[in-house]
Amino acid sequence: MIKRIFIVEDEIIVAKGIEDILIHNGYNVVGIATNYKQAKQKIASTLFDLILCDINLNCEKTGIELMAEITAVYPVPFIFISAYDDIETIRKTNQLAPANYITKPFNEKQLLTCVNRVFAVIPDDENTTLPTDRERTILQLVAQGMSTKDIASTLNISFNTVESHRKNLFEKFEVKTMAELVCYATAMGWIEYKKSSV
Repeated sequence: MIKRIFIVEDEIIVAKGIEDILIHNGYNVVGIATNYKQAKQKIASTLFDLILCDINLNCEKTGIELMAEITAVYPVPFIFISAYDDIETIRKTNQLAPANYITKPFNEKQLLTCVNRVFAVIPDDENTTLPTDRERTILQLVAQGMSTKDIASTLNISFNTVESHRKNLFEKFEVKTMAELVCYATAMGWIEYKKSSV
């Protein structure tokens, strides 16, 4: 069955570009909304398997607020799309457990990798690519808001070693920012997101 995807993106040119990529790769785009109000109305009357949602909707509410409301009613996977990749955004988005995170600007391969992962059946065998124990530890510390310097100090390893692990993780899981990586690792259950007590 062809998977149905709904797009929430305030820039219609970007939304249409995403739609073209998805359609040309076998997906069915069932709707596009360019703001919070339109998204709420269209989603209520549309059947879908995945939502791609921009965080900045250029209105009084963000994509994070929108998805908090939508997923409370429709338990469906969603992917955030954003130019933001700071730790505060990671914290806010991970509280909602998105299936993935795409950082702007992105290309066709990055978009499809994130979308395909949502629908892929992960093989349960020893050839499945997984992070090492050290990589999981570093991912967990990043998710807690630690900088590379803080991680190096906590683990008693060099700054360059932490950076090397980060680079290897980007290559291994085909992501380009820590926001994407932490979100994906959380969705896969490799690390556990914990709300800050501060």
